[in-house]
Amino acid sequence: MSDTKLRGSIWKFGDNVSGDDGIIEFSIIREGFGKAFDEDALRAMCFRRLRPEFPAEVRPGDLVVGGSNFGHHNHVEVSVAIKASGIGAVVVESCESGIIRRALNVGLPIMICPGIAAAVEDGEMLEADPATGLVTAASGRVLHARPFSARMVQVWRAGGAIPLLQQEFAARRAAAPVG
Repeated sequence: MSDTKLRGSIWKFGDNVSGDDGIIEFSIIREGFGKAFDEDALRAMCFRRLRPEFPAEVRPGDLVVGGSNFGHHNHVEVSVAIKASGIGAVVVESCESGIIRRALNVGLPIMICPGIAAAVEDGEMLEADPATGLVTAASGRVLHARPFSARMVQVWRAGGAIPLLQQEFAARRAAAPVG
């Protein structure tokens, strides 16, 4: 398996999953909006309105599959909650570009893959490679998602935009002439 391939058990959700009322319970965190994240609280509420068992049963490396319009009305807390839950990647029929950017900034890959909802079932194994866009269902069917650019792969592999920038600045400082 290449270093950009992810493999995990599927948590499948349908169309129009709201970031506010489906992925997290924004009404609960609204008072602290814009402040530091409580990752434990976000993890505990992640998807529990749609799948009450999710916070207790999700395992590191599991993958979320969603239908169309996934994560609408999203905030950065949505991506933090999903990543804090241990999800390796999200593969959806469609979503707003904002959730892709917010997720990538915290090191969570979201892939747009037409046909994914009909090709897989909840609990099956799925392999997804953000770098190539190849998504392989348990049946062996290969679907084609939009591949990540080289820079997107760098951001994801570094764990997000801030860790990547910190690495790049540290490398520049180390390479700079002294004096």
